[in-house]
Amino acid sequence: MRVKWVTGVLAAVCAAALLPGTAAGAAGDVRDVEWRDSRYAVPPVGGCPAQEVPFADGAAVVGDSVYRFTPREHVRYADVTGEGVEDALLFLDCGPRNSEYSTALVGMTTAPDGSPRPLGTVVNPEVWTTVPTGVVVRNELISVGLESWDTGRTWTEHYRWAASAAAFVRVG
Repeated sequence: MRVKWVTGVLAAVCAAALLPGTAAGAAGDVRDVEWRDSRYAVPPVGGCPAQEVPFADGAAVVGDSVYRFTPREHVRYADVTGEGVEDALLFLDCGPRNSEYSTALVGMTTAPDGSPRPLGTVVNPEVWTTVPTGVVVRNELISVGLESWDTGRTWTEHYRWAASAAAFVRVG
């Protein structure tokens, strides 16, 4: 009987570790999420609405929306909510098929069970020719570099998580 119980526990642990969008290590650890190969809710990116997106190798198609992880940027980890745990910042591109993609920076976290959960869109430029180009987080202040492909101009915008609004807000 003990062998069956141990086998059952091991099978459950292995199955949980392999489920997309779940943590393989400690429950709720944002670094254990396979962001490029999981299904999770994504906040608005460009003209694409908030919706569930099944990423595979960093890309997905949902209806007329084509999603991809921005090729030149990596997932960044930092405590952006002030809760004492790391969150993830993802640079995502999205747009309709056969058109230009808009790029946005979105904040993600994990629920206590380790499943991905959106915090919201940090910055989502109004035109596709303005793109976020980098991010630095210090003391929960998110500094995002932006570049206009139309003018060549670059600048930095600053954002904070506002728990009262459950959203990122621009500061400064």
